[in-house]
Amino acid sequence: MQKTFHAGYTQEVVGAKIEKNRPTTVNKLGKAIFRERLGIPFRTKVEWYRWGRPLGFAVLVGVCTGLAAVVFTWALEGLQDFVLGDLLGYQMPPQPTVDPAAPFVYPSGGWLVLVVPALGGLLCGLIIHFFEPEAEGHGTDAMIKAFHRLAGKIPPKVPLAKAVTSLLVIGTGGSAGREGPITQIGAGVGSVVAQLFKLGDWDRRILMLAGAAGGLGAVFRAPLGGAMFAVEVLYSGTAIEFSALGPAFVASVVAYTVFAGVFGQSVMFYLPRTPDPVTGLNPCVFHGAHELPFYFALALLCVGVSFVFSEGFYAMQDRIFRKLPIPVWARPAIGGLGVGLLVLAGFPHVMAGGYGWMQKAILASPDLPFRLAFILVLMKILATSLTVASGGSGGLFAPSLFVGAMTGAAFGWGCRALFPYLAPPVPACVLVGMGGVLAATFKVPLAALIMVSELTGSHDLLVPMMLVGAVEMTVLPGKISLCREQLPSFVDSPAHLGDFVIDVLKEMRVEEVCPLDRKPVVISEDMPLPEILHIVAETQQHAFPVVDREGRLVGVISLHDLRTVLAGDGAGDLVRAIDLAVPVRPVTPRDDLHTVLQVLAESHLEEVPIVAPNDHGQVIGLIRREVILRAYDRRVAGLQAGLIPRSGTSA
Repeated sequence: MQKTFHAGYTQEVVGAKIEKNRPTTVNKLGKAIFRERLGIPFRTKVEWYRWGRPLGFAVLVGVCTGLAAVVFTWALEGLQDFVLGDLLGYQMPPQPTVDPAAPFVYPSGGWLVLVVPALGGLLCGLIIHFFEPEAEGHGTDAMIKAFHRLAGKIPPKVPLAKAVTSLLVIGTGGSAGREGPITQIGAGVGSVVAQLFKLGDWDRRILMLAGAAGGLGAVFRAPLGGAMFAVEVLYSGTAIEFSALGPAFVASVVAYTVFAGVFGQSVMFYLPRTPDPVTGLNPCVFHGAHELPFYFALALLCVGVSFVFSEGFYAMQDRIFRKLPIPVWARPAIGGLGVGLLVLAGFPHVMAGGYGWMQKAILASPDLPFRLAFILVLMKILATSLTVASGGSGGLFAPSLFVGAMTGAAFGWGCRALFPYLAPPVPACVLVGMGGVLAATFKVPLAALIMVSELTGSHDLLVPMMLVGAVEMTVLPGKISLCREQLPSFVDSPAHLGDFVIDVLKEMRVEEVCPLDRKPVVISEDMPLPEILHIVAETQQHAFPVVDREGRLVGVISLHDLRTVLAGDGAGDLVRAIDLAVPVRPVTPRDDLHTVLQVLAESHLEEVPIVAPNDHGQVIGLIRREVILRAYDRRVAGLQAGLIPRSGTSA
């Protein structure tokens, strides 16, 4: 009965299995014999399944995203041709083209220039307010939030709502791009596919990024840049989501192939074919070390422009539109009206994505001299803030490229006037400026230089773009970004909570790393706002526990909460601490640091209160994120040096 069959199977066992399920068992047995003869271990099969399954789903996501990009582009181009062309009489410069004097026609619609963008904003606001609030904004931030905070879950109606609202805004002349919406649409497609197949949280996150990469790679005809952008834009630091790179590559290539099969293979922008008229050199090539000081100066200029863009955008959103005493759904209409006023003032260049004007800048067209290019930097920032910060729907990717192109054009023309034989050609400055502002505003230095290279089909400016990207990432703080949902590193993301720090952090307790001899500053629940502000000004705490009359914890006030109150109308003594306090799960001295990190991630605080173990209401201390990270670094260094046993508990 125990006679050996083949590959270690017994005749008795095999016979029993065949009787129960003969076809399935024979098939499995045949595969086992085949692997045995080929010497393929079982682990190899596991690895194939582990890596092959996400790539297989990525192909499906790429096909779906490519088709979505085709439909979205068709609809947008058709709507723009009708609204901007037929109704307003605006003929934008062609793109791509090699003619720097390519014709264009300014809008001639008169009062319609005011009505059409306002109407598009109004319809967008109504859909967002009454149907799907997640469709608001520039799309990329929503995708980042879904990855970090929502386990990659995007409801199926979000991509549809995003497509419709973005069509209404961009198609009627709003200053926004198609890349942000298609990024969120593609991410939604990836998330929906993962939900249909009942995949886990991590697989859903990966397919969501694959969809975002596919959408961006398709509409921009930049598959490599789209994939890199999707995995790099999640973090404001140097972290990159390399685990999603393979599926992102596959989805981006497939989506691009589908898109190019319909619209044809071409680059977004053509480069000038004639040599520079002053030096006689190729206008889009790095010519040597003498140009590096100019590119360094351009990098600093891009830093300043990116700072103004990012801070100005959110200042418009937080300090102006959110304070307007009008319904939320009507605010995008006000933004559209503001764009119409800019057009009437003589700046139709700011309407829609502005790709034709970027093409003219790349060709050093006399239609974009120094003065106009400089003014358009400010006008585009203002128009984009009016369109998207008001609550409209549209991308900030194309506006960032536009602002960078005009920054580079103004810089190039200025340097050409001062240093005609030393300065880089204007087209080179335009391309480097595009990559520079994109890298700074989205914190994607690698994706930016790859993207600009793919947009033009040339890699001859990689050296200056690498320099500009390095300068910007060094000089510009990570928190200055158009994407508020970006996190500094893996350890700050709930998506990675547990990947590589749980074991170490679970070995350490709060009482081991955080001194409890210093009492934190606490605030009574009935304390008025002026007294709270006075206390906050005299301490270095980032979070302030709020306690009741018995000294028990009822909530926490953060500096962010106070800034929000100060940005409002203000109510003086009428606002009490209990009105500002946000409930938070406290920790005890005996809790491990992994638990504390979970609480920090859930509450979005930099500090959480520590309560007495026997009385969970009495606040005895505060623990900050930096304390955990320092303790983790010390523990890992000790483990690597062999100074601490793996199962030790000393900090």
